[in-house]
Amino acid sequence: MKEIMVRAIYCEMLGYQASFSYIHAIKLAQQGSVLEKRVGYLAVSLFLKETDEFLLLLVNTVLKDLQSTNLIEVCMALTVVSQMFPKDMIPAILPVVEEKLTHPKEIIRRKAVLALYKFYLIAPNQVQHIHSKFRKALCDKDPGVMTASLHIYLQLIKESPESYKDLTGSMVTILRQVVGGKLPLDFNYHSVPAPWLQIQLLRILAYLGKEDQGYKFVCSLRRATQLF
Repeated sequence: MKEIMVRAIYCEMLGYQASFSYIHAIKLAQQGSVLEKRVGYLAVSLFLKETDEFLLLLVNTVLKDLQSTNLIEVCMALTVVSQMFPKDMIPAILPVVEEKLTHPKEIIRRKAVLALYKFYLIAPNQVQHIHSKFRKALCDKDPGVMTASLHIYLQLIKESPESYKDLTGSMVTILRQVVGGKLPLDFNYHSVPAPWLQIQLLRILAYLGKEDQGYKFVCSLRRATQLF
């Protein structure tokens, strides 16, 4: 079934509809081994949309994998959740995803932040109560988790900059650390320290200083960064 699913993915890539395989992709994610589940989840994320009724069959599987002791299964479930998940089913898994924000493994915390970012985009009212946990993610010791949290804050600050003025100092501090080369070398691109992260921080600072005359220089930087 794993090989058949790979061929079905290839057919869809070529433009041929392989709808007969959708239910089998879900079954593979539900009942397969770790490798088979990986192929099943991959196929589901490529085949289905958030509005497809087939996704309802996957909710219990995602919930079970989120509670698994196998890190690979947890990662796969969080990846699918951050890419596509029925809006109406978010309350069923939200508490479990929240718990992952304090997981000892940084990759789990990072994926949990990205999943919550997805939830915020499609159902912002359902994650209003965990804004304090977003701040903890911003101060996470792992730079990958901190970087993931900036996606959420860029959206929050864009919508209501006045509510997050107190974060200006924190954002400036992070920017200084990035420019000063404090992040691991993995974040460098052609010897430039995390250029995409610098641009994102400048955009956040531009929104924070939008109504502040003392931040006019940031506005010009924001216009410059929009070229990217």
